[in-house]
Amino acid sequence: MYIAFKHLHVLFVVISVALFMLRFFWVLKSPQQLQKKWVKIVPHINDTFLLLSAIAMIIIVGGAPISGEWLSNKVIGLVGYIVFGLIAFKSANAGMRWVGFLGAVAWLLFLFHVAYSKMPILFA
Repeated sequence: MYIAFKHLHVLFVVISVALFMLRFFWVLKSPQQLQKKWVKIVPHINDTFLLLSAIAMIIIVGGAPISGEWLSNKVIGLVGYIVFGLIAFKSANAGMRWVGFLGAVAWLLFLFHVAYSKMPILFA
């Protein structure tokens, strides 16, 4: 059962990252695309399933939500990704949008490292 949720989780991660990249491209080149109803709804639905699959895996292995340093690192990375993602999409300044985008990508790379290595980087 764990493997099934892990595969679902990875699928939702891939979809989430693809939607993030597409939406940032649209912020720069085609802002009107961001007004489409599906663009406003689908990322939230996907991210909800992403979170639910993570919670399911935690329950299956019997861990507390913040047990283990690597999981704490993932939560910190997720918060960093969200904060920089907000900067990428909400900033009126194009330079700050890029700062937000690059910061979000850096946090994504951090999250990928921690997820695959199970080795914490922060507060280890």
